Amino acid sequence: MPSFALGLLVNQPPQYQNQYTLVNKNGRLRFAAVSRRVLALPNEILGEIFVYCLREPEPDGHPFGVLSKLDPNDAPLVLCAVCRRWRDIALTTPGLWGSFSIQQTSVLSDSGADYVEFCRTWLSRAGITPVSIEFEAWIEHKRVLSLLEVIGGLAQRWQRAWLTFDPDLLKALRLPEAGKFPFLEQLALGTSFSELSLSFCDAPRLRDVYLVESTPQIRLPWHQLTSYETCTVLVPHFLQILGDAPNLVDARFGIGGTFLPPSLPSIVIPLLHLQVLKLGNSDDDFLPMTILNCLKAPALEDLTLSFHGAQAFNANALPFLSFVSRSSFRLHILALSLMPGSTEGLIECLKATPTVADLKLRVRLGTNVNDVLAPFTGRSDNFLPKLESFHFVFSNQGVLVTTETASLVIDMLCWRWSMVGSTQLRSFNLDHEYFGLGNSLKSHPEYRRLRREGMLLYVEPGGYHYRHADSFML
Repeated sequence: MPSFALGLLVNQPPQYQNQYTLVNKNGRLRFAAVSRRVLALPNEILGEIFVYCLREPEPDGHPFGVLSKLDPNDAPLVLCAVCRRWRDIALTTPGLWGSFSIQQTSVLSDSGADYVEFCRTWLSRAGITPVSIEFEAWIEHKRVLSLLEVIGGLAQRWQRAWLTFDPDLLKALRLPEAGKFPFLEQLALGTSFSELSLSFCDAPRLRDVYLVESTPQIRLPWHQLTSYETCTVLVPHFLQILGDAPNLVDARFGIGGTFLPPSLPSIVIPLLHLQVLKLGNSDDDFLPMTILNCLKAPALEDLTLSFHGAQAFNANALPFLSFVSRSSFRLHILALSLMPGSTEGLIECLKATPTVADLKLRVRLGTNVNDVLAPFTGRSDNFLPKLESFHFVFSNQGVLVTTETASLVIDMLCWRWSMVGSTQLRSFNLDHEYFGLGNSLKSHPEYRRLRREGMLLYVEPGGYHYRHADSFML
């Protein structure tokens, strides 16, 4: 293990040289005056303090957060550079070494052999404690295979695993055939495994799962899962998952397969604990509105529906309205992207969710933007009375914008900002491709007044990219 100098500690003024490094309330190192009590702390106590210096996983679009990359200025390496005693304590504290993000570029570099040995040494210091590992690899190289052997050998001590491999490399892990993972809490497999059968059935702590492709070939303890996300799943398997996982709190699915099965089951699947539901189309596939007829989620707080732009314009909103009526939830967040059907149907859907405080809305081609904005301008006191944040998205391809659009936006903002005895709109985000509209809004005196008074306004042309990944699913 190489040592790293702490530059900030080397040449401190005299008044700071008689200080000792501890941990602040955020888990970061701080300086505190030396006392006999501090110097007398047992090694075991200092070891426990050191563990709180580790960085928490960072979100960054990752289902469970990204593990921190190797940094000599962060724990545990920085702790080894303070003094001999701290180095000895750090090296013998297993909890400091049970989390590691392996970089494929380092594995395949000229010094990759040393890096592989470094990874082995790092993970070996974790002793028998649970480990969290992140590794992405697509090249079949002897060093990659060597690390996969190490990772697979630790499988029964996995606590959190984020693994993205070519399916052939995934086989090199040699996972336990009985699916025994006593410490596993979070599992993410960023690879297609349609031809590979895996079992995680004997994982009593497993609660959170992310799969790039969901197929029956992977066996999970569905009844105990609280979080499940997959990029691609066929409609029949989607319904099967929901039926097998009644305790889901957070569910996110990319629906694959353009064609629906001949008939959907007539039963309704009760998801009594579900709070977050995100349903989107997978690539060029359609998200069928009719699957909402099979669901009931009375505890739902956050709903996202992302459709394909080519879906039938004449589709009706009855499945959505039935889902809302059947569930009787108090929705807080609603995101609708390219919802099929008429503008009247869209407005009926919004009227059916009066508790929504955060609305994200992307309208489809053929929509008259003025017809969408009109109900927001105060003509109906019962239209989204709790609204606090509104993110509105439309393109210039087949969407009608007129000279009245800017006035409607200003009317909406002024009326919603000045509401007395009701919820005030505090944030408005407009993503569009009409340069004249943005200029008209930002030059309006009422727009400038609202910004001065504290309304958060973002109106920029071309700020939204129309890709599946940007359809409110993240």
